[in-house]
Amino acid sequence: MGGIIKLDDELRNLADAGGEQAQGGMAVPWTVFDGERRLLLRKGAPIPSATPLRELLAQAVYRTRADGERPLRNEVHHAEQDDAKTTFFVIAELMARLNSLLRGIVNHQTETILPSLDDLAIAIQALCARDADAALAAIHLDPDGRYSVRHPMHCALLVELVAYRLGYQPDQRKHFVAAALTANVGMLELQERLQRLGRITALQRDEINQHPEHSAALLREAGVTDEDWLETVLQHHERMDGGGYPRGWAGERIHPGARVLALADVYHAKISERVSRPSMLPTQALRQMFLGQDKEVDQTMARVFIKELGVYPPGAFVRLHNGELAVVTHRGLDGVVPRVASVISPRGSAYPRPLPRETTRREYAVQETAERDESILVTDLLPLWAG
Repeated sequence: MGGIIKLDDELRNLADAGGEQAQGGMAVPWTVFDGERRLLLRKGAPIPSATPLRELLAQAVYRTRADGERPLRNEVHHAEQDDAKTTFFVIAELMARLNSLLRGIVNHQTETILPSLDDLAIAIQALCARDADAALAAIHLDPDGRYSVRHPMHCALLVELVAYRLGYQPDQRKHFVAAALTANVGMLELQERLQRLGRITALQRDEINQHPEHSAALLREAGVTDEDWLETVLQHHERMDGGGYPRGWAGERIHPGARVLALADVYHAKISERVSRPSMLPTQALRQMFLGQDKEVDQTMARVFIKELGVYPPGAFVRLHNGELAVVTHRGLDGVVPRVASVISPRGSAYPRPLPRETTRREYAVQETAERDESILVTDLLPLWAG
């Protein structure tokens, strides 16, 4: 990922000089990673008091570049290479890797599966740390690729973002992310067929009901021993009211990772089109969760999920007060007043390029959510999240 540089003595100097300031609420000027590039602290988070900060020093190795900071000479070449890759392209590359790994698990070719899945989960964590808004935009805008690969990838991104918001530590989140990537490996081919089917046969229903156990068995065979990972896979279709499968567990008995993954799974399924039904607008899907219509999911986590995505998630289309059609680019500070770019004029003609609009101004205030205009290509929107 672009912009990652060695911390050297910078964080130590911050601890030496900023202990009193840190206690006063000073914000971290960069996103900080450990030696394996796992997220430790996001940019803008309050710096812990001096003692916890010094404990963090033992792990912190890398940071992102601060706004306006010039690249170091020895990283210019790498930065130029990475900056050419938007988050959308990185996700596409990760999906290609995931496809190979899932096929390897199904075909029992598991010699290098575990380290590769570990690397993939860490890459997803780093991607979310670098630009969460771009990751969310990719989830909502990019329907390309096999659903059996796109669905787990997008769920993994959602799980990382929400689990971070819930306060889970990097290693635990990594196992939740790995579970999201592999939860449906036990029904890989059927999952692809289900997107094209209007009805499900009794045999297919049996296979669906058995896939959490089948997935967990395949993962154990591949060498997975982490119980957070395995239990999240086993329980991701359990429901808070006890109406799920395969065990029929309810409430707090369900693993927290499985409850987070269930939210991501339900939400992504709602916004994804199938032969049997059209896709739901992101705001409609979130509203169902907010109103508690999906009572089988953890409602406390659902509120956190909605807060993380924002009322108008990046990648959603909205109609502005002046009649323009715009795409949400960033959630904004509170998720209610997003940053947007207009793509269609009030008269219905496409603008040559997206035009940033300030939704705090009356004429550009968001009036309602809207369907995506199919004349607007994803490639036309990529510059909105470049860099």
